[in-house]
Amino acid sequence: MRRSQSLAFAGCVTVMLAWLAGASHAAPTVLVPRGGTWKWFGGAATPSPAWRDSSYDDSGWSGGPAPLGYGESRIETPIPFGGVPNARWITTYFRVHFPFDADPASIRAATLEADYDDGFVATLNGIEIARRELPTGTIAWATPANNHESGNFENIALAAPSGLLVPGDNVLAIELHQRNGASSDLLWDGALSVDTSRVDVSRGPYLQLTTSDAATVRWRTPVPTIGRVWFGIDPGSFSSYTDEAAPTTDHEVRLTQLAPETEYFYRVGATDEAALAPDATQSVRTAPAPGAARPVRLWAIGDSGLGNLEGRRVRDAYQTWAGTHREDVVLMLGDNAYPVGTDANYQAGLFDQYPSILKRTAAWPTRGNHDLLYAGISNDYYDLFSLPSAGEAGGVPSDTEAWYSFDWGPVHLVCLDSEGSDRSPASSQFQWLRSDLAATTQPWVIAYWHHPPYTKGSHDSDDVGDSGGRMRDMRENAIPLLDSLGVDLVLSGHSHSYERSYLLDGHYGTSGTLTPVMKLGAGDGRVDGDGAYLKPTFGSAPHEGTVYTVNGSAAQASGGTLDHVAMVSSLNVMGSMVIDVDGARLDARFLDELGVVRDSFAIVKTPVVGVPPPVRPTGIQFSAPRPTPFTSRVVLPFALDRPLDVTLSILDLSGRRVRTFSRTQWGRGEHRVTWDGRDDGGHPVPPGAYFALLESAGTRRVQRLTRLR
Repeated sequence: MRRSQSLAFAGCVTVMLAWLAGASHAAPTVLVPRGGTWKWFGGAATPSPAWRDSSYDDSGWSGGPAPLGYGESRIETPIPFGGVPNARWITTYFRVHFPFDADPASIRAATLEADYDDGFVATLNGIEIARRELPTGTIAWATPANNHESGNFENIALAAPSGLLVPGDNVLAIELHQRNGASSDLLWDGALSVDTSRVDVSRGPYLQLTTSDAATVRWRTPVPTIGRVWFGIDPGSFSSYTDEAAPTTDHEVRLTQLAPETEYFYRVGATDEAALAPDATQSVRTAPAPGAARPVRLWAIGDSGLGNLEGRRVRDAYQTWAGTHREDVVLMLGDNAYPVGTDANYQAGLFDQYPSILKRTAAWPTRGNHDLLYAGISNDYYDLFSLPSAGEAGGVPSDTEAWYSFDWGPVHLVCLDSEGSDRSPASSQFQWLRSDLAATTQPWVIAYWHHPPYTKGSHDSDDVGDSGGRMRDMRENAIPLLDSLGVDLVLSGHSHSYERSYLLDGHYGTSGTLTPVMKLGAGDGRVDGDGAYLKPTFGSAPHEGTVYTVNGSAAQASGGTLDHVAMVSSLNVMGSMVIDVDGARLDARFLDELGVVRDSFAIVKTPVVGVPPPVRPTGIQFSAPRPTPFTSRVVLPFALDRPLDVTLSILDLSGRRVRTFSRTQWGRGEHRVTWDGRDDGGHPVPPGAYFALLESAGTRRVQRLTRLR
C-alpha cells in the first residue's frame, strides 16, 4: 500500500476519511422491472432438466405480472399450490425473457432485486447468479427453504456481470422453494439492472481492528478495482490517502499513524476515478491510549445473524435508547450468520442488518456453531473479519485469529473460541489465556465466547451431550483460570435468551453443585435493588468474583426452563446488552426490542481504605467465609504453613475496623474464627457489606462478606 503525505495529530481532534468523489453516476439500465410479467410453472416435479436454459420452450407456461404467488393481499397474479393445504407444492418455477442490445463487456455492475417467500435460486442464461435461504449443492424439487418473509426487496450484487449477458435474447429463471408443504404463503417479485458507467460498493464499508493509532477499512465491489481510502481533517478537503497494491473485489486498507481519541471521517474509492462510484462519508473514532482512564461503552449482541425483522427491532431499540452516546466497541457473541455461515448468510445477517453501525464502529466477533468454515477465499468467518493475532490491539500475541485480546482504554477484552479450538486444560488457547490475563494491567477485564458455562435456556449447560460438551469444557477448564486471574464479566450467547448470574467464584460443576459460598455477591447487583456488587481491588485480583451473562437473543428468543440456580435474572426476551465502564464502576443493562431496560447490574471496585490489593503469599491461605451472606454468625477459615502472629479484623466499607481478633501466635495448620456480627463493643453491626482482613508478617489478605438482617 502507498500512503501520501503523513498527518500528525495531538489531543482530541476531528479528522475525516473519505472515498474519492467522482463525476455524476448515470442511472442503471433496468432490464427486468419490479412488477414485470413472468411465466410460471407449478406442479409436483421439475418441468424439465433444461428449464433454466434460454433455448427452453416455455410457451406452454402461464404468465402474469408480479408479485406472483398466494396467501398475500398484494399478489397480482395468483398461482395454485396443488390443492392440498398441508401438502402444497414445495417448488414453483418462474422465467422472464428480456433483450440486451449493448456490448456485455461494457457492464461494470449488475444487481438482482428480490422480494421472496421463502427461498430461491436464480440463474441467468443457465448460470446460477444468486441463492437465498437454501443449502449449498444440488437443489431438488423437494428441498425445503429456511423461513423468510417477503415485504422488502433485497439488493444482490452479481459477480462477473460482463460474462452473464449475451446480445439479443436473455432469460432470468427462478426456482422458488417453500419451507414446508404446510406453508400458507408464497411470493415472488424480482428486478434486474446493469450499470455500464461506474460500479457501486456492494458491501460496506465496514470497520475492523480499530486501535489507538490505526483502523482497518473493508469493502467489496462487484468488479476488481485498486481501492483507495481518502481521509483528512476536513470532510471536503482530504489531505491523505492509502492505496491497495493490486486490483481486488474484497478490499482491505489499514490506516496507520492515527491519533488516539480522534474521530476520523472517511470515504472509500478507487485509484481509477472513473471506475467506482463515490460512497458516502463515514466516521471512525480511534481508541484511547492503552490504560487511559476514559469512559467506555460496549454493545454486545449474540446469535444475531438471522437478518430478520425481529433483529432489526433489537438494533433500532438500542440506537434509539443510546441516542448520540454511541458505542465504542461492538462485541458479537457468535452465530453471526445463519444458517450455515456462508458469504450470502453474512451479507443478509450482518452487513445488510447493521450497515450504519459497522461503518462507524469495529465489530469484534467470536465464532459460533452456525459460523461454518469453507474452502476458498472471501467466504467465511475468518475471511470476512480482520482480527488481531500479533498483539497489535493490546494483550499478548495469540498467533491466531481464533482467540485474541485487545484493549480499549481501561478495559482489557479477551475473546476465546469455544467452537472450533482445543478446550483441554493444556491447550494452546488456555496457555495463552493464562499468559494474557497475567500480563494485563488494565483495571477491568471482560471475556467472551459463544457457549455459556451456565444456562437453562434453549441449551442446557448441565447436559454433557448438549453442544458436544463445549459448555462443560469452558466451565471446567476456562473458568478456573478466570477466577484465579481476576476477570470481572463473561459474555456468551448460544441459548436464545437472556440470563445473568450472581457474582460467582469457584463454580465449576453442574447447577446442583452450586453452594452459597460460591456466591461472593448473593444480592441482585442492581443499584436500585440490593446494591452493586463490590470488589475490594481496583484492578485484577484473584477470586473476587465474576458475573456471567447469556446474551443470545438479538434475533430470536427460544425459551427453555430458564431456572439455573446461578442466575439472578432469566428472560425469554429478545434484546441486547449495553456495558458502560467509567472509573471504578461497571454498569450493564439488557435492553429488550422495545428499548426497555429489563435487567441491570453494577460492579464497583472499592478498595479497603489503607489496605493494599490482596495477594496470594506462600505460607498463608485465607478461604472464603462460610456462609455468605450470613445473618448471625460467619466462619472465617485460614491456614498457616508455620507458626505466625496473626491479626484478623472486620472492616466496613469506609475502611473502619469494627471488630478485631488477634493472637500472639497461631500454630501451623488450619484455623477458623467465628464472627457473631458484633463490633468490639458487643453491639450488632448493621446489615451490609464488610471486609475480613487477615494480617501477618507484613502480608494482608482480604475476603468480602455480607450480613443480612
